[in-house]
Formats: sequence, structure tokens, C-alpha cells
Amino acid sequence: MSNYLLLKGLRVQNANALSSPFTFGFPAVTAFLGFGHALQRFINPESKEDQFLVAGVGGSSHQFEMQDYQEGYSRMLKLTANPLNEKGERPSFVEEGRCHMVLSLVLEVENVLSGRDQDRLLESIRTVIQHRLKLAGGDILDFDDITVVTDDRTGLMQLMPGYVLLDRRSYMLEAMESGQDALDALYSYLQIHTFSEQDEGGNVHWRSAKSHTGWLVPIASGFHALSALGEAQQTRDLNTPHCFAESIVTLGEFIMPHRLESLSEIIWRYRKQGDLYLCTQEQTVTQENKESTNG
Repeated sequence: MSNYLLLKGLRVQNANALSSPFTFGFPAVTAFLGFGHALQRFINPESKEDQFLVAGVGGSSHQFEMQDYQEGYSRMLKLTANPLNEKGERPSFVEEGRCHMVLSLVLEVENVLSGRDQDRLLESIRTVIQHRLKLAGGDILDFDDITVVTDDRTGLMQLMPGYVLLDRRSYMLEAMESGQDALDALYSYLQIHTFSEQDEGGNVHWRSAKSHTGWLVPIASGFHALSALGEAQQTRDLNTPHCFAESIVTLGEFIMPHRLESLSEIIWRYRKQGDLYLCTQEQTVTQENKESTNG
């Protein structure tokens, strides 16, 4: 039976904002599932079936500050300046987009005990988060509390005020079925179309519109293998097979938690399908069906 742990008010500094090779902003979904996996390994190093297991992770963003600046219509990352070399030039370096954020994470976990055993588990999690874990490569400065919450609207209200991220890859699939390729389908939902209208008096009014309502954003939600598994030299883990992979970018939507019915709808889980290593939300289709039925 699954339970839900709420990590309330995590304040993260300098998290990785380069979520894929061509997007920057809110960290990739894989970063949050990776956090849950790392926490599980610290709490349950021997991976016994009767111990703490993290099955999925969801979250609510309360505050997000991208480390960039804007010039006209262009936004540029705030990057570090490395010291001059012997030629008086700046050495080349890899760009690192960073962001500060405050968010709450919901962990879908199994085998959470009650009473004193639960208290000891929560205290162990607090210690690991404070002293051993990062989130999306960023430092966890502080957090408010860790509690067990219920899978209903009462649990959802504890994520307010904030925005939860839902999977909207179904929108891209619909566009691709009509003949668009994946990149055109992605852009078609993100574009803002600006046009003018002239009234009877000759006055011109400008309007902006999107093809779909809602706060849609591109998100990195997994990886696609490009090569077969094999050995690689000079890797951190010589015992684990290696393969080259690329990021999978799809559509997501930020909505406020009060629009949902249960915590399980925001949980992202791993799913492997052939060469694809994905983070998905199984409940997303159910929610979309509800919306279309109610409409």
C-alpha cells in the first residue's frame, strides 16, 4: 500500500536550469525522481522489500527565480567569468544555467510504518536531506517539515499556494497525428500569435492569442537510447553498462493543485519502453477525460 510523504518548503539554491540541450527553466522531471531514488538508497541501502521504497515523486513550485537577464526580446543566462589565462583571454567553459526555487515534494512511498518506527524514519529522512542530498544539482538550504499526508483534496491543499506540473504529451501526439513533426508540434502549442484588428472608427487594436489555453511549457521527461549497451572507459561505475542517449522533451502544464482531486494525479513514475526511459503520470489521461466529459 502506498503512502505519501510531504517535504514542505524546500529552499534550493543554484539548481540546474538547463533541463535539455535546447530548453532552460524549471528543472527536468528526472531530477526530482532522481532525488527520490537517492533518498531511498541512503535510507534503505540494502534495498530490502520490507523497507522504505520510493515509487514516484510529484511537486508544487511555490517560488522560482531564473538566474538570467533580459535585453529586448532576448533572455541571456547569468554565467560565471573564469580568470584570465596567460594570454589574457577568458578560457572556454561549459555554460551552466542556474535557478533558485522554493517547492514542496510529494513522495509516493511504500512500507512506511506507524508509531515510533515512523518517527525514526522521518528523522532519518530529515538528516539525509539536511546533510547529504542535493536537488537538481542545487544546495538545499532549508525546509519546513516532513509529514505523512492523505491522497485526497486535504493533501492537495497543503501544496497551496503553488503550481504542480502535469504531463501533456497527449497534446503533442494529437498534433503529430495531423501531420506535424515532433518539434513543430511542440512549437505550435508554445507560440503566441499577435494580430491587429481595426474598428469602425479606424482605430487599430492589437491582440495576442495561443493555440491552446493553459500554462504550457516544454519539459524534459526522460531519455532515448542512441546506442546499444556496452562498456565504456574512464566512467564512474565500471560495472554498469553504458550507452549514449538524448533527452526527451515534451509538453507539460502548470496548474494550481485545487483543480485536482487527489495527490496521485501529480505523481511522476519511471517507465521503460524499448529504447525509451520515461517519466510519466498514469493518472493524467483520467484527468483529461474528466475535463472533456465535464466540458
